[in-house]
Amino acid sequence: MIVRHRGWAVAVLVATLGLGCHAAKDDPEGQAGELADPVRRENAIYNLKEIYTETLAANNGDRSSEAVAEVASVIVGPLTEAYLKYPEDGMSGLAILDLLYEMRDPRSLPALTEALNWRTEVSEDHAIRAAQTIQVIDVPSEERSQVIAALGRSLERITGSRPEDNKMRVSMIRALGSLNDQGATEILTAIATKQDENQNFLINRLAAQQLGELRDPSAIPALIKCLFLFAPGRPDMRMNDVAAEALILIGRPSLKPLLGVLSGQDATANAIAKHYIDAIKARRPDLANRMTVRQVTGSEASFALGALGFSEALEPLLEEAASSDTARKLNAAIALVRVDVPAAQQDRVRSTLKKVYDGLPTGFGGVAMRGQLLAAIAHTYDAEMMPFIFEQAADKKGNPELRLIAVHNYALLADKGEAAKLSALIAGEPRSEDGGYREKFAENEPLLALANECDTNVDCWVSKAASSEADKARKGAYMLGRYAAGNQKAIDALVGQLGSEDLGVRLSALMAIDRIAVDGSAAAVAKIDDLRTREEGQSVWTRFRGEALPIQARLRSRGGKAS
Repeated sequence: MIVRHRGWAVAVLVATLGLGCHAAKDDPEGQAGELADPVRRENAIYNLKEIYTETLAANNGDRSSEAVAEVASVIVGPLTEAYLKYPEDGMSGLAILDLLYEMRDPRSLPALTEALNWRTEVSEDHAIRAAQTIQVIDVPSEERSQVIAALGRSLERITGSRPEDNKMRVSMIRALGSLNDQGATEILTAIATKQDENQNFLINRLAAQQLGELRDPSAIPALIKCLFLFAPGRPDMRMNDVAAEALILIGRPSLKPLLGVLSGQDATANAIAKHYIDAIKARRPDLANRMTVRQVTGSEASFALGALGFSEALEPLLEEAASSDTARKLNAAIALVRVDVPAAQQDRVRSTLKKVYDGLPTGFGGVAMRGQLLAAIAHTYDAEMMPFIFEQAADKKGNPELRLIAVHNYALLADKGEAAKLSALIAGEPRSEDGGYREKFAENEPLLALANECDTNVDCWVSKAASSEADKARKGAYMLGRYAAGNQKAIDALVGQLGSEDLGVRLSALMAIDRIAVDGSAAAVAKIDDLRTREEGQSVWTRFRGEALPIQARLRSRGGKAS
């Protein structure tokens, strides 16, 4: 009896102190079993995270490897069940969501969609983490509509402007875009076009960006509006850039609506443009008095049509370039450079570019405009335009800045014979002390030396384009743009420079690829996607994306992957 009493007492003591059997720390099934215990739950989550992350690291971060998949299969169900079953344990719930983010397993979707049902000042961080996880999960197509609905309900409940509100909006909008499901279009268009002082205008911009990811033609009317919308009371804060980008990503379905905007026939666009001018007038009447509705609509439509590049825009843009309005004709001329021009129409485009250039103002503002158009003309890579560029370089009565731009562009495009011509011009230019610009012009002599070395030899220029030296790489890219249409070795060398740390090299390579990849380039499309993933939010991508994404869309289209 005494022995039995002592055994019973020891058993009670063990139970009281929690000294019973615990799962081994490295046993995923045993640790998952302890999630139901409120005392052991926190430690179990910690141990499960260690087990999973260590297994992932041991398998080189490959979530699809057998060992990682085996651990996930054991623990994802219990983690999901624990999150759903114990909502009162907020700290453990967030820890579970953090682990589910690491796992990126679609079997956790029931927990993630439940987490989107946030409570004010209680579980906003749960909703944010759930939306971030949805972004990195490959959600099965049959479950996307339910996830979209859950995100939509969650977004509808956000009516304030607290930091937490905006964090939730951002993560949920990005999640909608990541699903690649056009079922999200209606939600995103409502957010993109919403005019509400409680919604930061950056949210509108983000929603428009995500619409581009969906490539849904039904979003085009909303995106046309977005070309002209601005933040309430802030006409300087617009979304024309991201709206144009989205229209370009949608591709050919955007063509006809944009042509309607260009011709002045889109009543909605005209009305919003007038509202924009009125808002400018309240702040800067001097600027607004020089603005017209057709100027505002023409500017946006010309840019987008040029970026789309379809030849159907040629005639309307030529007509726009004949406008008496300086801004309209300049924007149309720059767009013409990017359009796919049939050989029979090349002379019309050349004469239009020259006429627009000669008709631009000669004052300070005109210098900037002419410089912009000169740079655009260089990206035609057109031998027939080289004499015109040289004329601007040789014009001793011309603006010095324009002469410098012309000399540099000519040097970038010059073959051996043209290099000799420019060298003679430089030698005959007076020095600075005599009122000339010989020293500044002579800074281009290394480019001319390269022209003497390679002339029109594509293989030689391929080697230069791949150089780690910025001047060589840029010169090589320009010359390949001029001489290497359809050459795969040239395209490969240029794709290799899209990730260059030098933005000028990147852009030169990108423009040349656009010119010579006549059948598209899957490698360039993939490289731009990779850069976007790695550099999103960095200044280098922000400066690169404005050219990269439209050109990527054109390359996709040429490769037979148009939307």
